[in-house]
Amino acid sequence: MTIKFNDTFIENYYTVLGRNEHNITIKADKLIDDYYNKQKSFELGEMSYQIESIKGLLKKSKLKEKDIDLLVSGDLQNELLASNFAARNFDIPFIAHYSACASFVGSLIIASNLIKNSSKAIVTVSSHNLASEKQFRFPIEYGSIRKKVNTFTATGSASALVSNKGNIKIESATIGKVVDLGYTDANNFGACMAPAAAKTIYEHLKETKRDGAYYDLILTGDLGVYGIEILKEYMLKEYDINLNNVNDAGSLLFEDSGSSIAGGSGPVCTPLILFNKIFSEGYKKILVVATGSLHSKESCNFKESIPSIAHAVSLEVLK
Repeated sequence: MTIKFNDTFIENYYTVLGRNEHNITIKADKLIDDYYNKQKSFELGEMSYQIESIKGLLKKSKLKEKDIDLLVSGDLQNELLASNFAARNFDIPFIAHYSACASFVGSLIIASNLIKNSSKAIVTVSSHNLASEKQFRFPIEYGSIRKKVNTFTATGSASALVSNKGNIKIESATIGKVVDLGYTDANNFGACMAPAAAKTIYEHLKETKRDGAYYDLILTGDLGVYGIEILKEYMLKEYDINLNNVNDAGSLLFEDSGSSIAGGSGPVCTPLILFNKIFSEGYKKILVVATGSLHSKESCNFKESIPSIAHAVSLEVLK
């Protein structure tokens, strides 16, 4: 399902980084060199990251809470704890949204559909490496050996101001379908999510009557260094589409860190790269395809396969 928008823009944005993500690839608005951020748990630390990014966006935009009509937030924690607990600090109408690591684009689509005339919405996402590792894999103290295909959940938060003015136009969006090819390895998110990304890209191009070359860049969410190669191969074999202009936010996030990990992941991964790297590189037409793995540790214990989702938003940088 593809939706067209009129006069809908990303007016401003603000990003908060953890210490592992603050490298020569990107420079965000704020660095927080503390996983707890003066809180008593990693989970509440992530909540405070969201608070920092929302407050930072309001200050950067010279706005107050009363100027915002809607807050849409997402994270990876059970019951969206970080988003719900952060939202209680703001007197703003609130919707929590979960699409795993696709939550940023999913939330952006929700906000874009709900704002009208002069209304304004904030879209916020976050992730936290230690909170997510404890929830989806093993606590760090366990000392589990990571597989080569494991991505590294990014720590940070990003907030975007959606309104009827700005230089980054939200031109259209495609809501993805859940795809499950029967894959069961929760260590290899890239392989799980690549078919969902391919399907959404194909549906978007078909419904808009465009080809891949229409975009200066197709930016996927967090397939990682292996998942992006699977995506290219899958697009060619399944849809006969050769993507020469695709890159992956997860692959780029730790590109200059000297790490051998398979890349970054988490809801914050896509906006960190989009806001702090891609927008500064001169691209005018960008298709952002955020990807999410819709499993839980319970579903893995049940030996269930891993369904995935991808949502896409078409952005036009006007100047």
